[in-house]
Amino acid sequence: MNVAKRVKVSLMSLLGVLLLLLFTQASANAAQDGDLSLELAHKTVQISTFYNGTTLDVSGVVAADEDVVLQVSGPRVEVHLKEKGKVAGFLWMNKNDVSLDNTPAVYMVYTPNGPVEKFISPSLGLGYQALLKDIDIVPEDADKAFIFSEYVKLMEKSGAYAIHENSVVYGAPADGRKSFKATLVIPSKMGAGEYSVEAVAVKDGAAVGKVQSGLTLELSGLPALISSLAYGSPLLFGFMAVFIAIAAGLLIGVIFRGGGGAH
Repeated sequence: MNVAKRVKVSLMSLLGVLLLLLFTQASANAAQDGDLSLELAHKTVQISTFYNGTTLDVSGVVAADEDVVLQVSGPRVEVHLKEKGKVAGFLWMNKNDVSLDNTPAVYMVYTPNGPVEKFISPSLGLGYQALLKDIDIVPEDADKAFIFSEYVKLMEKSGAYAIHENSVVYGAPADGRKSFKATLVIPSKMGAGEYSVEAVAVKDGAAVGKVQSGLTLELSGLPALISSLAYGSPLLFGFMAVFIAIAAGLLIGVIFRGGGGAH
């Protein structure tokens, strides 16, 4: 084989490798099931020093006669709470310890235009009430519906739980399908970990398809260094924490003395 043919073969091989890499990357960010598909703009979000939450664009395709609802959920955790109640008829105090097991650390739903009741119900497996059947609440005699509703209010205030109505936008139908897109809110409450993003196709009050894609939030920069020290070198981390606290105290003292504070 002459040099020209060898160069041609090498270029063809290189082109093949590049095309394979591009296809692999596209497949890694997308999930598909028949007419339903879901693609994340990024599958990894970096939590850096000044991270205060972000947004993530998602898109996909669904059958023209179906709707799509997006669902974001985090790892299942056990939560311990204090139940408040009136003591002696007028004093509000902590009465009982309550625990909720198998509870999503994060739960958000994104619906298209239309009545939210059309897209969220236990029968569809979507919405807060759909979560309740899988959550164990102790003590057994507790008012589970009330406790869970109060927990949801608490999580909504923190931004970890939310129902985003009218947030999925469709494109014009073509060839029996239509595109959709939405912007997911990634609140600062979502810590490092693995999360699930699902697209659920809904038709005539039933879920007729579902695709899922993973989303990773990972520490980077200074937060990653601090976490590494905290878990890998706890003694060194302790010394650093004490040093920083002392330095901060001295700095504040200098600032206040310089500002005309008490002598």
